[in-house]
Parts: sequence; structure tokens; C-alpha cells
Amino acid sequence: MKNTIKDHRDLLSILLGVIIIPGIWILQGAGIIAIPEIVLGATISIETGVATFYFSKADKPDGK
Repeated sequence: MKNTIKDHRDLLSILLGVIIIPGIWILQGAGIIAIPEIVLGATISIETGVATFYFSKADKPDGK
């Protein structure tokens, strides 16, 4: 099996993009936590930035 987590940036991208930010959205939607709408809007921007960073890095075959 190919190792997909090569460094701390990959780990941080996975944690933020797959676990932490969607977890905040789920907790907010379930009514467990109350977060202001402006903060939820900021998490969308963060999620977009993480995805852009991760996939733009993945396009370069030499890793530079």
C-alpha cells in the first residue's frame, strides 16, 4: 500500500479538511455547540484554502 502521508503538511491537511472542520459543522448542525454564523463562514474559507493548498501541491510530480 502506498504511503499517502509524506510529511506534516499532509497530516495537517487531512486533519483540518476531513476531521476538524467538518466536525465543527456537524456539531453545529446537531445543536451541540453554538458558533456564530460569521465563524462558520470563515471555516468554509479555511476548508477551501486547505483543499487548494493540498491539491495544488499534489499536481507537481517532483514535489517542488
